[in-house]
Amino acid sequence: MKKRYARITTLAVAWASISAHAQLTYQLDSTLLAIDVVVDSDRVNMPWEILWGPDDRLWMTDGPLITRWDPVTDVVDTVLQRAYGNGLGMALHPDFPAVPEVMVVFDTADYYGNGHLCEVSRFTYDAINDTLIDELILLTYYHAGEHAAGRLLFDTTGHVLLTTADYYFNGPDTLFSTYGKTLRFATNGSVPPDNPRADHTWTWGHRNPQGLAMLPNGAIVNSEHGQMPFENEINLLQRDEDHGYPYYDGNTCFINPDTCTSPTYTYTPPIRAFSHPPAGCEFYTSNAIPEFQDKLITGILWHRGIMLFDFNASLDSITSEEYIQGGAFDDMWRNRDIAIRPDGSFYLITNDRMDARIRWVRPDFSTEVAHLNTDAEPIRIWPNPATDRLTVAVDGDPAIELLDAQGRTLAVPMQRMGDRYMIAIGALPAALYAVRVTRQQRSTVQRVVKR
Repeated sequence: MKKRYARITTLAVAWASISAHAQLTYQLDSTLLAIDVVVDSDRVNMPWEILWGPDDRLWMTDGPLITRWDPVTDVVDTVLQRAYGNGLGMALHPDFPAVPEVMVVFDTADYYGNGHLCEVSRFTYDAINDTLIDELILLTYYHAGEHAAGRLLFDTTGHVLLTTADYYFNGPDTLFSTYGKTLRFATNGSVPPDNPRADHTWTWGHRNPQGLAMLPNGAIVNSEHGQMPFENEINLLQRDEDHGYPYYDGNTCFINPDTCTSPTYTYTPPIRAFSHPPAGCEFYTSNAIPEFQDKLITGILWHRGIMLFDFNASLDSITSEEYIQGGAFDDMWRNRDIAIRPDGSFYLITNDRMDARIRWVRPDFSTEVAHLNTDAEPIRIWPNPATDRLTVAVDGDPAIELLDAQGRTLAVPMQRMGDRYMIAIGALPAALYAVRVTRQQRSTVQRVVKR
């Protein structure tokens, strides 16, 4: 049974709930950021991955749970409650939900520092019952201590990239070793034919990768913890490359089995080495926050704040970095992960391990609150779930649309009778849809299930 942590049914009430936490701002050069707590620690425990889904909800791994927060209703619901494990990375198929596959990494311990084995699973999303089903463990990997890595990302070919960690030095790289690598696998767990070896290895020589991000040109970078101060890394991940660890840490020769002066040993250095230990990362393309546009954003562990990295035009090197700190960010320790919305606002997991919460970072639009739907007259939609017809009851002269899971408006027969609108849905496939009602330049969206 799905677990729901809150039920707030109108956008006005949801906004009031969020606004109750709106207490932080941060001034950039020309943009004032508003930073709100949207999910408190009473509704989230050990979040590690957050991502913005095509259903306009924030998906989260949280211990043995996969949950979602709906910013419209302020509901956190559970789509998976696993019997054991601690959730790490998660990735939705690029064509989700048309291809209803979700990849998740679970440490088999209740906390990833307490165990030594991670399981990489594929789930199927059941849109009718709105839950994850049919777990299939595709592969496992071992780790030592808290260095579990476990970030997932689909590449441009539809294959999956996975980070693993090397706690110190688990021996030389060998075929089928999973330590300190970027692994690449098909959605059924097999080795893609264009992998450089007969195993899942894509790159190796990594210490503790924390984030994976795709650049606008399709290239992949990671954010990685180094062993020594000032040797944390941003790496450009390319097929069949050794990134140096444990012989090199950042740009420094770390262990010397004659590699420092060897004429034959070569490795791929990071495109940036820096001081603050990074976390999850994403590339920011929106112009909503001009100071962040076309930069990689990464959270920071141990310290407060976030990091920005500016790239050259060909996106193969980093030209500068900026540490965003102080002010509101003094309240935000251990920023574990980031998820960017299409509107350019983004979410952060903050205060990881201590008092975890989800914060929403955006340009301050407090003057735009009046555009939210705060109409006194409610909008009613029934039945839900439905089989052949939906009825929408609303006053005024609204525009009513039926949207698919990708947000596209569907051409469906609609008939008006006074303040009621009948939408014929019998010819549509069973799936999750949304009804959008717009009146006086204000919109309300309600999800509906067609059976």
